[in-house]
Amino acid sequence: MIKKKFKINLRNKQHRTVIIAAGLAVILITASIVLFSLFNKSYNDKEGNTPSNIINLGIASYEDGNLYYTKFDAGFKIFKQDLKKGNEKSIFSANAKYLNVFQGYVYFIDGNNGTIKKISSSGSEEQTLYESICSHLYVTRDWIYFINNEENNSIYKMSMYDLSVTKLSEGSAASMFVTDDYIFFTNYYDNNSIYRLDLQNNESISILNQHTIFFTVLKDRLYYTNINDESYIYSMTFDGKDNKRLENVKGWFLSSNPNDTENIYFKAANGSLKKVNINTLNQITISSDDCANINILDSYIIYLNQDNDNYYILDTMTGKSRILQ
Repeated sequence: MIKKKFKINLRNKQHRTVIIAAGLAVILITASIVLFSLFNKSYNDKEGNTPSNIINLGIASYEDGNLYYTKFDAGFKIFKQDLKKGNEKSIFSANAKYLNVFQGYVYFIDGNNGTIKKISSSGSEEQTLYESICSHLYVTRDWIYFINNEENNSIYKMSMYDLSVTKLSEGSAASMFVTDDYIFFTNYYDNNSIYRLDLQNNESISILNQHTIFFTVLKDRLYYTNINDESYIYSMTFDGKDNKRLENVKGWFLSSNPNDTENIYFKAANGSLKKVNINTLNQITISSDDCANINILDSYIIYLNQDNDNYYILDTMTGKSRILQ
């Protein structure tokens, strides 16, 4: 018995129904894959970087398993690296500083002219958000905070919704650390003393009347390097009271991690990267490299190795480090 070859006959209603059903199935499967890839992402939902990283120049940011950073030795380009696969690729040419990555977009300050810019995480959709000479960019769900160096170092915030800009302080901020209720900043007009800006009423008061360069915030206390006392690390309340010295702990480039509420990270007197438990004052050496600009992202620490002027990434889970750029 000879079998007849099956031929599609578009005039046949059953054949047309089968073809349409198959086509719809392909479309639905494709749409499901696309939607899964879009919605199954681990986006940052509070901030584009941590305030502690921003006060340490914001040299890198992290979202959805990817690290974003600027390679200065590659012609000033923003790179994106999948930390699990190790894949690295250039996504945008810019001398980017104070990197923030928030819900699929990269925010940064263009180091060539100080403007605030935004691109997609793939490097497309370039947009200039604010034209001035800016620093200390910090992106949150509702607001973008920054120091406007062209406006006498005033502190500003910009709406994430309509990009409207509001001045919060009248100048003099050398650096800043943004919290939910306050912005702590060093006032270079007042010997780099630490001031507290209340985000409810925009009033600023001095809370530490001494020259300060390195400080960070952890839980309900502010930690700073006291250069008047051999660079011991001190802590105080947000109103400048209850100053306490962390005995036997001297350090610079202070850093904190919102996921680690027990430790302060810092550069020790011998240059090494250490952390100290704020309750027990027990110190642990993380790296013997001569470190600076300590940025903490997820389980990784990025820092400048001042021995060779290269940026390193250290995996705190394995203790291994390598040159990032």
